[in-house]
Amino acid sequence: MFFRKLFVLVISILFIFINACSDSEKENNLVDLHTLANQDIISISFPIELNESILSINSEFYFVLQGVKSNNIDTTIINNDVIWSLSDNAISTIDQTGYFSAGNSAELITLTAKFGPLVETFEIKVSDAKFDEVVQLNEQDLSINMCQSKNIKPVARYIDSNGINEIRLVDSNIINTIVWLIRNQEDNSTSQRAHISTENNQANLHTLAAGNIIIQAQALSVFSNTEKTSADFNQNVSNTLNSIKICNNDNTDLDTCNVTSANVEKDKSISLITIGNYQAEDGSNFNQNISQNSKWGIDNATNASVTFSSDFQRVDVNGLTESTSAVLTTACGTISQSLSSIDITQGVVLSSQVSCDAGIDCLDASSSITIDKLGVSSFTVTANDIDLTDNTSETLSSRPDEITLKVIANFTNSTSRLITTDDELVYSITAGDGDVIEEITGSSGVFTVLRNGTANIKLDYRTETFTVFLVIP
Repeated sequence: MFFRKLFVLVISILFIFINACSDSEKENNLVDLHTLANQDIISISFPIELNESILSINSEFYFVLQGVKSNNIDTTIINNDVIWSLSDNAISTIDQTGYFSAGNSAELITLTAKFGPLVETFEIKVSDAKFDEVVQLNEQDLSINMCQSKNIKPVARYIDSNGINEIRLVDSNIINTIVWLIRNQEDNSTSQRAHISTENNQANLHTLAAGNIIIQAQALSVFSNTEKTSADFNQNVSNTLNSIKICNNDNTDLDTCNVTSANVEKDKSISLITIGNYQAEDGSNFNQNISQNSKWGIDNATNASVTFSSDFQRVDVNGLTESTSAVLTTACGTISQSLSSIDITQGVVLSSQVSCDAGIDCLDASSSITIDKLGVSSFTVTANDIDLTDNTSETLSSRPDEITLKVIANFTNSTSRLITTDDELVYSITAGDGDVIEEITGSSGVFTVLRNGTANIKLDYRTETFTVFLVIP
């Protein structure tokens, strides 16, 4: 409360100061003041854990500015209204999103960030030291549970022209070139417990099962121009998973969501996720989307299929054969089924159910999937080649001997099909039956005209209806 009152007082004093300035100064200062007050920020800084002070030539990096709220406790990353600049004569560049592009030669730079009236600086060394090899998996000890993903920041040795070592984070020039090798500690076999992916200059460790693993980084040493493989990095994948369940992708309440059965139309899809409930170090429990690192299976790949979304944060269950069913299963841990032919980096989906053996670090869940008939969005109907509108009177120009209907169903997957003789289509004469018209037995959609008058024919197909309203002269 004290800091908030102090914040208000400072803002008030600034308003008084602004009134004493020239018109142009007033305008600029008011903009700065509005920027500050709008986001409730009292101070700014470059958090060390999110920024790098030494960067390689020709590399890139996004700098992060952090603000302290007026309660002097809460912090927030400032993404808007920051003015970024570098020292005069800097070869490197920075844009107004904080994206830094290092120049092609070594230099020392002062980075300046201005947020409203607040200004903060950060010293950067652009180094021409060359990458040699990865010496540490992550800049800090890493704790990870099975079926989780965590960003890792590998540390490498760089060597300059004088033979002096620089131990620092792997830069954007190298991170995407590293080949990661992972083995099981107990037998030195290639591990399917984890893999590492690299995207947008970020490396992420993904774990699929509990156990002890060995990770190595293999990359070309720019310093020696030879391929180097790092020392063994021992990593434990723990298991404090309490339970897993299947939920809809759009569920926001992860505590109560649970999908044990679901329906999907033929040629349509539903999006589902795996939720894992973990025990934290302090004894509390928390829920997390673990879809990417779960194994998925479907017991009947003819009736339904399962595919990962492009970001691996959900699976899409696609209905293939209408009026059938399938069982969707998901598991976290070492499953009973073999993964020897599966590329785990692309997600694990089997054309059979996944299951867990007793006594193994593994939990599973399932949901029954019913594949419904394809829905109908509308009908296209003609009578003797005359286009009709649902429940709208159409007066014929002359009296025909017969009325022949042609019915096309337009489905929810944007396809259409002629259904005039489909067994599911039911014709019912609701006005003029036996008096104005009568249905010809064995000829679906064909009616004999008996005399002039009004005839109504109701069409029922897959819960949708269309009423033909004809006036016969």
